[in-house]
Amino acid sequence: MRFNNILLPFDGSIPSKRAAEYAIHIATLENSTLFFIHILDSIKQGGAIGLRARYGDIDLVEGFKKARMREAEEWLKPVQQESNNKGIKSKVEILEDEGSSKLEIITDYIKNNSIDIVVMGSRGLSKFKQLLLGSTAYGIISHSTCPVLIIR
Repeated sequence: MRFNNILLPFDGSIPSKRAAEYAIHIATLENSTLFFIHILDSIKQGGAIGLRARYGDIDLVEGFKKARMREAEEWLKPVQQESNNKGIKSKVEILEDEGSSKLEIITDYIKNNSIDIVVMGSRGLSKFKQLLLGSTAYGIISHSTCPVLIIR
């Protein structure tokens, strides 16, 4: 079995940074293409930014989205640089969660990009901690069409 395309959903959490180390190692061994994705959370309608959006403050909403995009780029820069230094082909995408769940976005990405394995952290940045796995990791294990390696 060969892993030509490896997906690393990345959120800057400690488990996702550990998963990046494994993904880069596997990509080096397999001469794979490494896909880094980060999903920007949708703006919650009940929050301060969501309420401002509802009343037409588009500039504030766009500024907020740009700030989150820059933050995600900063998280991804070191891991992409490490993969580039090792000669790994990589692709970085920052996707917006606009009405879809992170699970749906990731499983669609797996199908649309012929991903052979997903390497991801056990938990993300959420304040809510489940006993063993985060909800996104659990969902990917349950719905992925390819193998999933979960890193603690």
